[in-house]
Amino acid sequence: MKHVIVLLLICTPFILNAQYHKAKLQMVDGSLKDGFAKLPSNKLLDSKVEFKVSKKAKVEKFKDGEVSKIMIRSKGGDQYVFERLPIVHLFKSFGREIEREKSQKHWVLLYQSNKKLSSFSLAQRYKLDRNGVMKSITGSNSIWEFVYFLLKRTEEDKAYIVSGMGFTNGQVRKAMAIYFNDIPEFVERINNKEFKKHGVHEVANEYAKYFN
Repeated sequence: MKHVIVLLLICTPFILNAQYHKAKLQMVDGSLKDGFAKLPSNKLLDSKVEFKVSKKAKVEKFKDGEVSKIMIRSKGGDQYVFERLPIVHLFKSFGREIEREKSQKHWVLLYQSNKKLSSFSLAQRYKLDRNGVMKSITGSNSIWEFVYFLLKRTEEDKAYIVSGMGFTNGQVRKAMAIYFNDIPEFVERINNKEFKKHGVHEVANEYAKYFN
């Protein structure tokens, strides 16, 4: 038993350090901080960004509202960008188009962008796996039902939910029809089932072609 306890004590610092990743924080005032940070979270009781200027430095805790972006670099050199944005849920109810904004901003993960749109995922929390791939995770026994997919035009300051794991094809088409109502021809293509349910990046790239 003594050997097991010693092994756990040896491993603990490595486990704790593994939670911090090479990062750059962009603060709300525009300033930048280089160092190491934990991944952001949208869990109910997580409202701070934990940051260290070096691996052995003292931990600094910033309120979520003080940070606008977190850029995480994996050991393999891949970079992931998180933004803290207002979130709007688009849906139809009894024939009415509804845009319902969430009461708080959330951390979203950027996974694709073009000259017109950026695509994001939104989850309860995020995890960098052993292969350096960022995962969007919604835990069990929580109020989170889905991993959401969102779009944001370059000129917009809010991200809009248009799809999600667990959404039906009809829900996705209705949400996208609301979001892309500036181009009726494109909405018709969506309603004609031209795109797959979870192909948000594909839809974003097709939309951008209208602005060539």
